[in-house]
Amino acid sequence: MSSMSSAASPSNITSRSTQYTILNASLERLQKNLEALEQNVETTVVQSEWTKRLLTIHSSLLMASSRVLKDDEQQERASTDS
Repeated sequence: MSSMSSAASPSNITSRSTQYTILNASLERLQKNLEALEQNVETTVVQSEWTKRLLTIHSSLLMASSRVLKDDEQQERASTDS
């Protein structure tokens, strides 16, 4: 019987209330962090698409410049051979 009376004591009720308050605050922080994470993921998805496009453009420029330099070298060789 003494275990039953101690389970419902005011200190246990206060302790439980404090624990629920701490849990509620922790859950609110967790929810805010999850919302921030979701926004960051959305931003990352958009940025990754733009990064992919930029990489494609950059690769095209490098390939084109390589072609121009090779063409210049061939023209220089042809003019020195003549």
